[in-house]
Amino acid sequence: MTGNIKISITVLVLLLAGMMLTGCHDDDQDNSTIQQTEVVTLNVDVVLPADILKQWQSTIDWAQENIANAQRQLPRQVKLNLRYHDEDTEDMEALSRRLVGLTGADSCHAIIGPYRSENAQVCLAHAAKTRLPVVMPTCSSAELQRIYAKSTYAWFFTESDITQCEIMLATASASEDTDVVLVYSDDSYGRSFYDWFAYFAAEYNLNIVGEGFTTFKSGDDLNDFLDNIRKEANGKYVRVCVALGKAEDYQEVDRQLWENKYSEKNLFDKVSFLPIYAGTSLDAHFIDMWNPRTSSFKLGISPYGSVNYGFPQVYNGRFGHMPINGDAQIYDALTTLALSAAYQMASPDKCLIDGKPVEYHEKPYTLGVTDYMRSVVASETGLDTYWDESGLTIAFNELYHGRSVNVSGATGNLYFDQETHTKILNTTYMEWMLNTSWDEFANGFERVIPVIYLSTLGSTDDASTTLLWLQEKMWEQQFENVSYHRQYPAITDRWAVVISPSTTWNNYRHQADAFAMYQLLKRHGYDDDHIVLIVEDNLADSERNKAFPGQIFVQRSDDIDNDDVRKGAIVDYHFSDLTPDDIGDILLGNESERLPQVIHSTATSNVFFFWSGHGGSREGPLWGDEDSRTYFGTTRIHDIVEGLSQKNGYRRMIFAIETCYGGKWGEALSGFDDLLVLTAANPHETSKADVYDRQLGVYLSNAFARTFRLDIEQMPDISLYSLYKDLARTTTGSHVTLYNHARYGSVYTETMKEYFPK
Repeated sequence: MTGNIKISITVLVLLLAGMMLTGCHDDDQDNSTIQQTEVVTLNVDVVLPADILKQWQSTIDWAQENIANAQRQLPRQVKLNLRYHDEDTEDMEALSRRLVGLTGADSCHAIIGPYRSENAQVCLAHAAKTRLPVVMPTCSSAELQRIYAKSTYAWFFTESDITQCEIMLATASASEDTDVVLVYSDDSYGRSFYDWFAYFAAEYNLNIVGEGFTTFKSGDDLNDFLDNIRKEANGKYVRVCVALGKAEDYQEVDRQLWENKYSEKNLFDKVSFLPIYAGTSLDAHFIDMWNPRTSSFKLGISPYGSVNYGFPQVYNGRFGHMPINGDAQIYDALTTLALSAAYQMASPDKCLIDGKPVEYHEKPYTLGVTDYMRSVVASETGLDTYWDESGLTIAFNELYHGRSVNVSGATGNLYFDQETHTKILNTTYMEWMLNTSWDEFANGFERVIPVIYLSTLGSTDDASTTLLWLQEKMWEQQFENVSYHRQYPAITDRWAVVISPSTTWNNYRHQADAFAMYQLLKRHGYDDDHIVLIVEDNLADSERNKAFPGQIFVQRSDDIDNDDVRKGAIVDYHFSDLTPDDIGDILLGNESERLPQVIHSTATSNVFFFWSGHGGSREGPLWGDEDSRTYFGTTRIHDIVEGLSQKNGYRRMIFAIETCYGGKWGEALSGFDDLLVLTAANPHETSKADVYDRQLGVYLSNAFARTFRLDIEQMPDISLYSLYKDLARTTTGSHVTLYNHARYGSVYTETMKEYFPK
């Protein structure tokens, strides 16, 4: 299909198939002065919910008008032929396949949308086969942007929800709030906030009250959750952050917060709830429905147009009201497509990014619309031009003559990532409040009142936060150089238990990290009699492992030798054959016919324990996959270690826990002598996947486990402090935490060589 895109547009320039040639005649002129205008038509399929399309229609029409007017003096012009589809009623699977040319011939050159993350996932999966550009104005799923981080056809015109979550908590901190909680929807939008909320709360020194999180869907009752928060709050106010996938659910949450606040039992309570609403999923309908007499809703955070470049001001002058979430993004999506088509028309066989031919990351390796888009937004040379009609006039004229331009859009400076140039890195957000007077609004006062504009990079008119992927850690544990130490006996042997309770292909990384840890132990002196490896071991021969049958990887690159971490591994137990109590018997050395391989550690043994899997907010590591309802249990792990301690079953022991909420175990195991717990996440946080592989369609590893292996491989005598610092620096999205170090020894002098001697 990408080849067809190139042919259709380049042939259009030659006035052959696909070009709409229009003769412009003036009856008062002689035929010799007649000027012909060549019009290249770019078919753009707009896939949006009907209500969102209605909300953005004025902006779409305005963009189309400016695109047309900016080219009226040029003999060759670009026209966007927009074809609309309601994503809420379409069969997205069938529609996506048709648009990318997999089923029958279709003349689609680009897709704008979808709006919803789950539909975008379907569309992107099929677009991968042809590199048809999928241009998403406001699709902000963090997981989707991570998966397609290296794709040259997946266009995100809004930063991920991670940034919006950060900005939400940054504004809470700036308002001197101390206590925060999160109400979120159990979908891809809400889960992004759930995944990152605790991380940024720690970064901004905010206290998460109680359990701090609750899901919400229509019909749920928040009263018990709010009552518990009220009992545990430290301050006078609790900032209730709300991130929901549906606008109508915001209305219901807002109503419940209002009713809870003014119910008889809470009327004179000293704790007040201050809601703030994340705005990617908010729409004009919700804002119009807000009534200050019956609502608690005041503050929100939404992606916005750049005040510095004037889009909101000009929009307000044209339409009589401020733009709503997404207007600037849809405007930039349309104008970028038009400019890119003009560039392709002028240079059909030559596409450069800052003077160098474009690089591809996927097949088919042929020039397409998406590459010319990348070139346009990546350019930092040529004339500076802007989003409005006069700026577009200059841009189209320069591109017509084969010259580059440096375009700034309605959303700002169109600063995209440096690898693919398809993921925007500087979205302007507006913290806004609603007019608190219904009477003033009825008399023409603006409903939405700006409070502050923020962005990751900052500019003249907006405050700056720090770009997530480049930030220096603001939060870090402080350690005393403790004097705890005793005379240890010489080490006679070392034992290791390596566990992954995950069994599904989508959780590939957990078993892969377990196998890789096994290989690390083998390289550093452990024999199989001293390692207990517990994994399901169903990946290597999985029917989904068609690309590398029999093999498992934690990294794949053309530049290095990729080791099969499954090769030569001896699996002692399949996870599904064990119970949680069996782990206690294995650690305590209770050998049996069913459990022949256990550890026989003594007071002169060092023991290393590694666990890689999922965790839950109540007790940390889960016994099973992410949908498991069973916790291994904080009490169980405490009792196991207590039994091991009472029988003098270890000289020293380290737990390395790669799960969400792993800090729950860190807390449970604090207080034991000569034991250290190192977790990828604190008790409130999820742990994030790392190293995504497009060919296998899964994450290969987690950052915590990957950095741990690399550091030990390169420096087996690394100090605990240096290991912690490196893990904290490289583990994005959660706070690596050391527990019980005061009962273990100085983190500055104790090293990992006691566990990895070679």
